[in-house]
Amino acid sequence: MRTRARLEKLKEWTIRELCTGRSMKAPGGGMNLAEVRLTEPKCYLAWAPSRLDQSGRLFEALPESIAPGIIIMPNQSTVKNMEERRFDRYSGIHRPQELGQTLNVSILFCVYEPGTRLPGFAESAEKNGKGMDLGLLQEGTETGLFTLMDWMDDCKEKLLGARIIPETDLFLDEASMTYSLYTDQSYVVDRRPMYYGFVNASFGCYAEERPNPDLEQYLE
Repeated sequence: MRTRARLEKLKEWTIRELCTGRSMKAPGGGMNLAEVRLTEPKCYLAWAPSRLDQSGRLFEALPESIAPGIIIMPNQSTVKNMEERRFDRYSGIHRPQELGQTLNVSILFCVYEPGTRLPGFAESAEKNGKGMDLGLLQEGTETGLFTLMDWMDDCKEKLLGARIIPETDLFLDEASMTYSLYTDQSYVVDRRPMYYGFVNASFGCYAEERPNPDLEQYLE
């Protein structure tokens, strides 16, 4: 099965299981991040949407483009390899090499949580000319963290419950799943009001070009 088809079906599964029907906070639609609206999360493959600034240069993905959202990023994967394990060798188990392909992905979650804006916060910058009155802002640090972790927990539970991605040859390697907040050199990257986290998953898949009728029957 082609990588493109696997990723498309994984994206469909992610939208169906983790995005559809959810209502989450998002920037108000302009550059003013003090504005908040509710929207259904979106899902992208590999790259976040980005826009051109007034000089025509491409700059970092804007918060209003990706939050709330999920980005599925393929990582380094195995083309055809099945490592022999010590248990296999002593138990006389022979694993077929054609089942040795993998697809490793990092599923990036982006949550927008600006905290509580008290009445007059958005207008405070125009009144005093010194910027917005931070005394009228109650940061949503824990709220953002818990919203992010709850969404990631849903992802873990649904992957563990499904184990396979429908209409694909992908089956989850449960023991290799990891998750984390977005970190750099062991420090949590602070980009509030955006909150980022990863679920890393490895899928085994079929490496040979010809169809595998037994595996197809199992997936059906």
